[in-house]
Amino acid sequence: MERAILVGIDGSEAALRAVAWAAREAERRGCRLSLVSAYVIPAAEAAFVWPPEAIEEDTAKAVGVARDRAAEIAPGLEISEAVIMDSPVSALLEQARDAAMVVVGLRGRGGFPGLRIGSVAYRVAAHSPVPTVVVGEEVPLDDTEVVAGVGGSHRSDRVLAEAFEAATLGGKRVRAVRAWSEPILPSPGMRPLLYEPEAVEAAQARELAEELRPWAERYPDITVVRDVVEAPTVAALADAARDARLVVVGAHSSRGITRLALGRVAHGLLHNAARPVMVVPNR
Repeated sequence: MERAILVGIDGSEAALRAVAWAAREAERRGCRLSLVSAYVIPAAEAAFVWPPEAIEEDTAKAVGVARDRAAEIAPGLEISEAVIMDSPVSALLEQARDAAMVVVGLRGRGGFPGLRIGSVAYRVAAHSPVPTVVVGEEVPLDDTEVVAGVGGSHRSDRVLAEAFEAATLGGKRVRAVRAWSEPILPSPGMRPLLYEPEAVEAAQARELAEELRPWAERYPDITVVRDVVEAPTVAALADAARDARLVVVGAHSSRGITRLALGRVAHGLLHNAARPVMVVPNR
């Protein structure tokens, strides 16, 4: 049986946008769609406590609405439901062990006005054993290109593997982005010896072409666009992803505190990119 794409459900509009994107992606990949909702019964001494029956009713309603939305996007898709009494992060990470990917909305019903990304999305993206897609306010359902952040490290292979696989299922186009910046020196007026921007950009372009060569050979039907940009990496990727179906980046590490585990680039993109961001674990 094909593995499932998991979607975190909490009754929010953000979760329904995640369901819409995940349903179309599950249809493309021939996967099942698993709607996962988790809740914790507050302690009796809490200042405000919903009755357990009300929590269960609210959860069931949220799952039902999500199921209807998925069926509307992808009729005939196999959909399962899991309602778990646990924290949303723990439930999703546990269920993710046997999944193809996890999909979550940018922020749920908690948080406060002005909060860009919720703690559940951030922590799942940082610690999931499988790729996590965080869906923002723009949900592209049509076939558009996939953007990949290629930084020249060993992690790029994992990013490119996911990007090319996603492109084979729709769009048939990968835009590989390599960003670079002039070295930062102690004094504003100083310039590094032998530093030539044109030479640096040419070297970056050669390295990017070499990294992409085996992938272009493996996927001859995919159009590959190479972008070498003198700009901060997050800004370059966010700009390239404006019309993308998906932008793919690597997590920094699978361990450590959440922000360090996620890494600077993934952290920045989740706060700046309008389109869905896939964070690929470093394992």
